[in-house]
Amino acid sequence: MSTVQTKREVTIEDVQHALSNELGPKYRVTVDSNSTLKIGRTGVIPAKVIVTRRGDTTTFKVSTTGLILSRIAQATSINPRVKRALLHTYSEKPTAE
Repeated sequence: MSTVQTKREVTIEDVQHALSNELGPKYRVTVDSNSTLKIGRTGVIPAKVIVTRRGDTTTFKVSTTGLILSRIAQATSINPRVKRALLHTYSEKPTAE
């Protein structure tokens, strides 16, 4: 399971919109619950992103789903893309002083 963290409060809808924009039209990003997103392509078992908020910090956990072979495929294909998209969108950028 990969984890990305940001020092801001982010809603599940914000994450859905950001991942849809970052990953492009080949990927479907759907809200599964108030704290879970599913990200997938046609014919591929979706990855799961669990969003947790504590105070002003939001944590994203990217995990695999399905049987062992599909988990291996996800770990080498969709999960790294989702993690890169989260890092690109939510990584803390240094501010100029």
